[in-house]
Amino acid sequence: MRRQQDDDPDGCVRRAWVTVHARGASRTGLGAGVVVADGFLLTCAHVVNAALGRDKWESAVPTAAEMLWVTVSFPCLGSDQHPVELVSWLAPEPSDGHWWEGDLALLRVDLRDPGLSPAPVRETPGRWLSTWYANGAPRSLVDVYVQASMGPWYMLDPGYAPLEIEPGHSGAPLWDRERGCVTGLVVSTEPDRPRSYAIKASRMVELLHSTGVFPAGTTAPSDPRTRARRREMADALDGLPDGKLERCAVRVGNALGLSWTPGTGAELADAALGHPRGIPALLSTLTSFEAVALRVREAAAKLGPVRLLTQEEYDDLEDLLGPAAYPETCAAARRAVPHLSFTHAGQAGVGALVEDLEDRASEPGVVPPLIQVIEEVAASRRDGGDLLREWSQSVITRLGVSPDAMAQCRWSAKSRAASRTARPVLRVWLWPQPDADAFHYDIRLYDHDAHEEPARTWTDGDALRDRDELCAALSDAVDDLDQYEDSTGVEFLLEEGFFHLAVDRLPTRAGSLGTRPIGLDRAVVLRGQNVSRSGARKTRWEHGRSTVAEPYVLHELHSANGTLSKRSEIACVIACCPPDQRDGTLALCRYLGVPVVLWHRAAHGPDTAEALRAVVHDDWPHSLREQVRQQRAEALHDTLHMGAHLALLWEDPSWSPPRRRLANPTRREGGAA
Repeated sequence: MRRQQDDDPDGCVRRAWVTVHARGASRTGLGAGVVVADGFLLTCAHVVNAALGRDKWESAVPTAAEMLWVTVSFPCLGSDQHPVELVSWLAPEPSDGHWWEGDLALLRVDLRDPGLSPAPVRETPGRWLSTWYANGAPRSLVDVYVQASMGPWYMLDPGYAPLEIEPGHSGAPLWDRERGCVTGLVVSTEPDRPRSYAIKASRMVELLHSTGVFPAGTTAPSDPRTRARRREMADALDGLPDGKLERCAVRVGNALGLSWTPGTGAELADAALGHPRGIPALLSTLTSFEAVALRVREAAAKLGPVRLLTQEEYDDLEDLLGPAAYPETCAAARRAVPHLSFTHAGQAGVGALVEDLEDRASEPGVVPPLIQVIEEVAASRRDGGDLLREWSQSVITRLGVSPDAMAQCRWSAKSRAASRTARPVLRVWLWPQPDADAFHYDIRLYDHDAHEEPARTWTDGDALRDRDELCAALSDAVDDLDQYEDSTGVEFLLEEGFFHLAVDRLPTRAGSLGTRPIGLDRAVVLRGQNVSRSGARKTRWEHGRSTVAEPYVLHELHSANGTLSKRSEIACVIACCPPDQRDGTLALCRYLGVPVVLWHRAAHGPDTAEALRAVVHDDWPHSLREQVRQQRAEALHDTLHMGAHLALLWEDPSWSPPRRRLANPTRREGGAA
């Protein structure tokens, strides 16, 4: 038996098509519109201005007398023109030659005809859409592609049709043929560019609701595939316990801005399918019913890629990224997910890139590509990165992404960011002799704090050097370091057992001032020459970068051993233990991966702990090295001042010292052959 069907997939929009005229004019229509409810139609405010002979930017509401000069015709009924009344006016407001706010006019027409019917209005996830010239003639069909979503607007690029959108298209409905609904209204076209704009259906519906006009109801999907998936979703939702379906419907309605509350599983499925972000909004209400959520997700996935973000999450992300974040986000995408190719090229809106990344599927528990990119952006920003991380944390919590996978994603993003923004650093490998004031050393100046060849090297020449010779080499090295506008400072890499050396007090040349301690004008920290338990160190360092990181004050080695072994979140230790326990304390901290240790070389106890605690501010991962330098500067040559005895172990894991016997800077015992 032959199945009956509508031969015209666009019949619904043709029966709702409107052409706007200036009364008495013999020329063709000035623009288009669409019937959205019985007796009501929407068009652009600037089309009404054109019919009145006014400037297209005119914002004043037309009077009733002026509206007598505006008429409309309905191509599906013939060429007769009909008078209209103005019901609501949203004036066009230009910005840089485009309409970025408003430009809608709701008109009433006194006409009832069975051949005329309203078209459903709703946003859809469809990208390939259609529109026509002002008269809606079949041969004037234009295909367009939604390149980006920007607030209440769509940015449109040409599709496959040879025709382009022209000024006469203003007010023409943007038609989603697959889903049988109007998803926007064409508003403007850019001069000299094949790109146009349309106002979203959600903004159209918002205007209708504000005037008490309700758009036409949603029609049933025309294709059997969509109808089948809709039934699957409705059956799954009908299986919710009593009261839960109603609560889900209220939450979904609020999230999608619906003017009504779905009452059945079928209506809730229609609401979710009728909005580009309806499925994420629905899934977010089903967190306690995983079996139902799984059936809904599987049914929706059979219709195409399921959006990752709810509308609220998407809007928040657009605000956090900012309107001009496309180059930044695109560069982050190519760093974070270099194996993915992107369909768009050239300058585009960040919304298109976000939606493109949402379409990239990922395995359950794995960090989705979109979240990887947002973490990359967050790591690259000096300001606002924490807010983006909070946003992504809320999304991955809802999605059930593995915490370990997320931690690795953030670590990778921050490591890449650190390598791009690293500053010059001077590294001093120092091998002091136990019984003499003599040293072997290797000093290297790096242009960037990364794994690369040093810009310049100073070595001992395989001969022991005394203190004066070491300081002379240091003076040359810091002179070169000081040529840079900003630097990380100086890192002394020592073997365990020599961390007590006051290397920050080594004198360096200061021109006519004579000499100054190296730690007086630069951040000076200690590091170990060997790498132990780098994984634990990275974990603690990651905890230390959080806003809730607290330092741990260590008074006694034995009790600290148990505490540090149990609490892997401790990243900063203030060591106030007796001097005979200090080497053991530092060895324990390095073994357990504690990256930051601060101590006083000559004192310990509660008073010392209190003074040191005042040096460690809440943002210590960013400020501690400079706070220690300031204390050293205050001490100057006063050996009684606390700053003269401060030592800071700073094992930043973004760079690891070479492993012994493999790549040590010298050829002595333990170094490379």
